[in-house]
Amino acid sequence: MTGVQTCALPISGDQQARPYVLVEASENPIINLCNASFGAIVCHAHRVQPLYLVDGLRDRSIRRVLASYHPDACFVSTTNPRYLLARFWTFFLALRAWLGLRTPRDILEFRVDGIKFGDIIYDNTLVRGYATVRQVDRDVFSVLRNFYLHRHIINDLIKRYRLDCFVVAHTIGMFGGTFSRYLLKHGIEVINRVGSHDIHIQKYRSLADLGFYPAKPERHHFEHMMALPDAVVLPMANAYLDERHNQRVSHIAVELAFNRNKRFFERRQDFCQVTGLDPVKKTAFVMLHAFNDHPHSHFARPLAFQDYFDWFERTLRVAETVDSVNWVFKEHPAASLYPVKDVDLHAIFAKVSKPNILFLNAEADFNAFSIRFLADVIVTCLGTAGMEYACVGIPCLLGGESPYSGFGFTIEPENAEEYDDYLRHLGRLDRLTAEQIKAAKIVMYFELPMMHSARYLFCPEYDYRQIVQITQAKVLADAAEWMNGADPDALSRQVEVLSGFLTDPGRSQFIDFDRHPFMRESPRAGVARVAGA
Repeated sequence: MTGVQTCALPISGDQQARPYVLVEASENPIINLCNASFGAIVCHAHRVQPLYLVDGLRDRSIRRVLASYHPDACFVSTTNPRYLLARFWTFFLALRAWLGLRTPRDILEFRVDGIKFGDIIYDNTLVRGYATVRQVDRDVFSVLRNFYLHRHIINDLIKRYRLDCFVVAHTIGMFGGTFSRYLLKHGIEVINRVGSHDIHIQKYRSLADLGFYPAKPERHHFEHMMALPDAVVLPMANAYLDERHNQRVSHIAVELAFNRNKRFFERRQDFCQVTGLDPVKKTAFVMLHAFNDHPHSHFARPLAFQDYFDWFERTLRVAETVDSVNWVFKEHPAASLYPVKDVDLHAIFAKVSKPNILFLNAEADFNAFSIRFLADVIVTCLGTAGMEYACVGIPCLLGGESPYSGFGFTIEPENAEEYDDYLRHLGRLDRLTAEQIKAAKIVMYFELPMMHSARYLFCPEYDYRQIVQITQAKVLADAAEWMNGADPDALSRQVEVLSGFLTDPGRSQFIDFDRHPFMRESPRAGVARVAGA
């Protein structure tokens, strides 16, 4: 362990001259572990020193762990006394903003300092346990007050420290979203490090970059993979899709959706006989979302609806007028992880009397592998189902930007009215062409197995159950045991590989070339984005 500096007090001119990487110190012990080690790698690559941003300075054991990754580690606290006055006067800033908002849609238009923040305010209100925002109430005021405090802190840090870059696990949410936008406005690079034992890295260099999903292939990578001989990627994509649908992939949504203990339907007639639907009609599967999982903050393109619940309500209203199609509304398999207190889907569908509309809740005896044999079209906003079933030729109607939109195999209405029109004429949609299916498979393979295969050697391997339940003490014990058994040469090589990526201005999306050598020749054009991203 090394000594611990606390840079919470006013700093000297010498300290101001030194460049820092601002590193998020999260409440999640795994994120803490990964950010600390990755922050040290950034320091090595950029020749800077780490500045850990923590909620408090009292837990010295955690600070010592963070500091052990770099001899010049420095800390700054959001609970520093210098911010006490700000906690008082941000009340009045929030109150003034709150009084100026009349409707929930006004929230989405909220801007400060020329930067859009309405999506963050709205989504952080939903996080409090809501499927939708029905009025500008005290919850909205509380979120606004939190925003103004974060705004004050990051602008204070920008003024007091020479920040080279920012390492953060999420660019959504109040902390990551607010800090990232102000830093980018000042030309400070944001490095989005996602994952634990597998690692995604996306570099953002301007406000225009935000909203590009970290796992989404940049345009030049997509075009490179499409130009490869079919024998290079497509067999691996087909093999992964088979593993995924047969529940041989460790992921919470996969295990829940493709549960082999649930009923599998290979014939439409059997499914319709059990559910009472008409086997002659075309069938649309409407894949519902976790309503409060940040509907506005993930992507650059504004959602055409007020939120995911508004999208659902609008879809249901149209479905009730279209008798020529079977409508199967499927609840998100992990909906229980995103509880809401203002909406009861069972109560909503209890009032729907149309024989061609079916609701499958998350506990229904239904294996989602059946969808590839039952669906004529997928309707969703961003659900993975739209991409994976496009791989077998099923068209997908999107209600908003997704990690796989913009590649030519999805239907992407310009607005809500055009979306409604597509819903009314779903029966006219054809199966995807061979070229569209290939594009879907390329994007699916890039986003799922490829971007989840970059092993991060500085973190023990955890599954999602452990990530949810693990304690700080257990992570530290695991990390100590893991590093004692690690291969020093492999660790050193990874440091150099990651450093090479971090200092390469032509690359903004990390790809493990050792695992995917066919990507080595992909053009180095890191600023290229897919249209609409």
